[in-house]
Amino acid sequence: MPDSATTRAMIREVDQERLVLAPGGNSYELTLVPTESIDAEPGQRISGRIEADALKIHPAEAGGIFIEPLAGQPRIVAGRVLSVDPEAGLVVLGSVVPMTLRLTRKSDLEICDEGRFINCHVRSGATFTPSK
Repeated sequence: MPDSATTRAMIREVDQERLVLAPGGNSYELTLVPTESIDAEPGQRISGRIEADALKIHPAEAGGIFIEPLAGQPRIVAGRVLSVDPEAGLVVLGSVVPMTLRLTRKSDLEICDEGRFINCHVRSGATFTPSK
């Protein structure tokens, strides 16, 4: 996946089981599950990849980019499709932060054209993998 999948944010909280990230320029505080040990402290900036399982993708004719809720685990995400890897079933979504969606339904690939606005619910437990 391209660099467009990389998220940059400030760490609000971190421990073995959860990471709270605050992307710049907004009030979001996203709670994610780290895929490996995070060698950073609150107040430091970090970059990496956020991944989530998309449950059902819907085309969006209007609206914008958002993640609900504003604070906590992502449940609903909306944004523009940045790239698609059909063989792997992955879509990079340009939302409040870039997010890689793992498609759980093959039929959702038909909706995920680059540049198109989409929205979807995501499964609990979105993950964060820090950049090396």
